[in-house]
Amino acid sequence: MAATSNIAVLLKYFATKQNSAFVVYKDFADYIKRYAQHNVEEVPELVSYLGNPESAIDKELIPLVETKQVALIDQDPAKKQIFVTGFFNSKFADRYKEIQSNPAVPFPTVTDLPKQAPLDVLNKQNSQDIVFNLMKKQDKNDRQLYAIIIPNNVPAVIFPGNIPISILVDSVMEKIRRMLKKEEYHDYYLKKLRIANPGKEMTSKNFFTDFVSKPDVAMRSLESAGDSFYFWNQLCYFIKQDYEKVKDFTQEDINVLQSVYIAEIVISFFKNEAQQNLQRESALKTLQNLLQKPPYYFTMDTILKFTDTKGIPLYGQYTEKDLKGFLQKETTESSNQELPQLLVFKVDNGTRYFVYKNNVIPLIVRLASDAHTAIDEKLTKEWFRLLQNFEKRPEMHDEGAFNKKLEAECAVEAPPLYALLNANFLPILNMEMQETSTAGAQGSIFEGDEMMSYAGILQLNRNTILENAKILLPVWYTIPVISWIIALFTKKSNKKKKVNKPKANVVVKETEEQSENEVSTSKPVSKKDALKHAAQAVEAEFVPSGSTIENELSGYRKQWNKMITKEANNNLTEDVNALIRDYLRKVLRTLPAKGFTADRIRELADQLCNTPNMKKITEHDALLNYTQLYMVFLVKNI
Repeated sequence: MAATSNIAVLLKYFATKQNSAFVVYKDFADYIKRYAQHNVEEVPELVSYLGNPESAIDKELIPLVETKQVALIDQDPAKKQIFVTGFFNSKFADRYKEIQSNPAVPFPTVTDLPKQAPLDVLNKQNSQDIVFNLMKKQDKNDRQLYAIIIPNNVPAVIFPGNIPISILVDSVMEKIRRMLKKEEYHDYYLKKLRIANPGKEMTSKNFFTDFVSKPDVAMRSLESAGDSFYFWNQLCYFIKQDYEKVKDFTQEDINVLQSVYIAEIVISFFKNEAQQNLQRESALKTLQNLLQKPPYYFTMDTILKFTDTKGIPLYGQYTEKDLKGFLQKETTESSNQELPQLLVFKVDNGTRYFVYKNNVIPLIVRLASDAHTAIDEKLTKEWFRLLQNFEKRPEMHDEGAFNKKLEAECAVEAPPLYALLNANFLPILNMEMQETSTAGAQGSIFEGDEMMSYAGILQLNRNTILENAKILLPVWYTIPVISWIIALFTKKSNKKKKVNKPKANVVVKETEEQSENEVSTSKPVSKKDALKHAAQAVEAEFVPSGSTIENELSGYRKQWNKMITKEANNNLTEDVNALIRDYLRKVLRTLPAKGFTADRIRELADQLCNTPNMKKITEHDALLNYTQLYMVFLVKNI
């Protein structure tokens, strides 16, 4: 044995050398002192045992006692002993090796321990907990002795934690298999299994035959979901039912009963694992489907809030590790050197969005449509003010400057759209679409290999915006002589405005605002104000970062309202809005402000969208999202 300062190793070595788990404390102290003197140069940590080793030994024994690796027996202080559990770990590990080669060898039990052995060294947790924990994750350095309790006074099975749990599982199955191979038991239990499964006689026979003759096939069936769990449980029940009627147990009977009880725990573990795997796979499939639905782009916070059709959060049906693995796979794996299915882009504030590549172009079109109105109105108002002051900008007359202006406005008004248009994967996606001829089906923002201008993407015309701004001007701005005179005086007045105003106005304004705040805080908060605050609080859960509630409402309305004529389109929108307003008005009469939560909004929207009138609209998901947003919008602007 290589020199070491690990007292657990030294205790086990000393016990093995004496061929006894009982180590006399004084003898071990003398041994470790001599051992330290001999090996201190090689292992400097042994220096603590050179003088009076007892205090150092006592300190090291405390954690070993707590983890049941040793037990102290000090009935007679002069003959204080240490019971070394590791001695029996090795001994029982050898027993399990014998069982693997000869299933007739019995399991180790409490009777295999010396009578004077302290039984508190055994880990006597719930048997199912022991097996489940060891099968889920087994510590390679586990040095405990586990007692797997069997009902009906059947001796408990002792299992050393330093050997793989799979050895116990194989031993259990082999003992049951050995019994079933006997002629008198084979046909008897096969017949019971077939009778208990009318219509599935052949399936049950195949299961029984595989278990008895093909151990590998049987274990694979146990590790996968299916009808096999039903047959496993039935077989164990039949065996247990017959053996529990026996009055005088032989050693073989005890072996079978021990094996059946442990087998039931193992089967239960695999069944739970299979159910959890199915639940996890189903939840990840639901996640994948939700990522394909509007609004098409999602942050990690949004993904963590996804729920299934029953309203149960998906996060919890799969673990954080499962989610990271799914996103890692979807965002990295690809075939034929193509882009992965799930793409990631980031806006300037650092927020990351996930979008499936087949939804990138539809998303850009949708975001561009939403941004069109906001940017159009903003530029019209801005140019109107400039024209009022007889000022001009390059973007009013130069197409290149106009596109640069649109790019800057897009970065402010629609950060996700701007980030997508500047994403490094966009040109590669265009090449893939051209190769697969899907560009025409989805629409494209590319003209050959070049991306369309911002004016083309946003469907904004410089001349139209300029004309709209001019229309807002008073009529005399169009009369040359009068407009020249007005311009002359306007420019002079503008120069005067540049002179700094006294700061007293600012102080007065701040004082007024402060007094208004003081007055408002002195009044009790009304239900109306409380509802508005609640709506503002939950708005972030329904509106993606970088967008607005108005843009989202417009986007979803275009999805569910397919009416072609403007009049029919407006009428349908108003009918739906009226239904939502009437429904919400009734709810708010009894709903407290603190009850206006995101979950409550989803519940109300789901109930309303499942009414007969709303069900006539085919785009259910878009209508549901619109209804949720419109409810928030109404209360926010109440």
